[in-house]
Amino acid sequence: MWLLPVGMTTATGRKPCTVLYVNWMATRMIPELDFVSPLTHQPLTTTSDGSAWLGEQGERYPLVDGIPQLLISSGQLQASSESQAYYRDRASEYDRGMEAMFAMLLADEEQTRNQIIAQLGLRKGDRLLEIGCGNCRDTVHLLDQPIEIFSGDLSLEMLLTGQDRLRRAQKDASRVRLFCADVMHLPFADQFFDAAYHFGGLNLFPDLAKALVEITRVVRPGGRVVVGDEGIGPWLANSEFARILENSNPLFRHRAPLDCIPVTARDVTCRWILNGAFYLISFVVGQGEPPLDLDVQFPGRRGGSHRTRYFGKLEGVSPELRDRVLDAAAAEGVSVVAWLEKTLGTAVQNSVHESVDD
Repeated sequence: MWLLPVGMTTATGRKPCTVLYVNWMATRMIPELDFVSPLTHQPLTTTSDGSAWLGEQGERYPLVDGIPQLLISSGQLQASSESQAYYRDRASEYDRGMEAMFAMLLADEEQTRNQIIAQLGLRKGDRLLEIGCGNCRDTVHLLDQPIEIFSGDLSLEMLLTGQDRLRRAQKDASRVRLFCADVMHLPFADQFFDAAYHFGGLNLFPDLAKALVEITRVVRPGGRVVVGDEGIGPWLANSEFARILENSNPLFRHRAPLDCIPVTARDVTCRWILNGAFYLISFVVGQGEPPLDLDVQFPGRRGGSHRTRYFGKLEGVSPELRDRVLDAAAAEGVSVVAWLEKTLGTAVQNSVHESVDD
């Protein structure tokens, strides 16, 4: 066991957030304070024997072979435990399924994965969140980037299989931190990451819009999010190509969930890869809704601005009065909004003077 003191610089050039305990034989890092409670987003402490992390509300998050199970309730842990047999079988089949999928779409897997990862625009020292890493098939490719990687999945069994893959990869896997968590409740502080990535499981998320909001929460403003999954391109929806794929796998019936992208997203793009069988959505994280100048004056008969048209609405009038207003504004050569503001402003001012005189 080797200790990296606080203040030293990691291989990526970033100073660690806390003391890092590195088990070189297992090639894994366990930086306790880089994670927070998925329930409260507050710091965690470790038990005296190091077998679990504890939250301030009494939560206990066990570690299995160095992988923290950061699920918010015992029910989730139970559900995860009950699904391990399923995922154990699936983990053994997953690689063969991936190979078959790329082969049937006449695509080179390594080239495709590297092209997807390139969409992230990663820089040296960046901190990346990989959601739904499964058995770390993408994670191995991410190790070619000079970055810190946090790779998570809901299935502990898949993560343990992925851990074995990383040990065999003959790459510096000490930059990868595996964790078991739910995408709806990520165990990280706001704006912790420089980028986030997920490919292959969006269609199974119980609430995709909420999941994307949660992913965006942990990425800093200006950071990029890249996600994708099965989803035939719209121009192929009625093709035999689509019918064949959907017949074998109903997940191909999903469409790119553009309506689930958070309002904080900027520079949004959606493209289709693998012969149009998968969508890939990319966006930069912004803050709040897009900015808008509400006071730009519009030319033309109606006139006004977004502020007057949207926030300055009054009650309606009779059609006859409306027509008289339109005619009066036209006769003076001004917009309807300008005429209303002048006329109503004068009327209100006169009304105030009359009230004072009374």
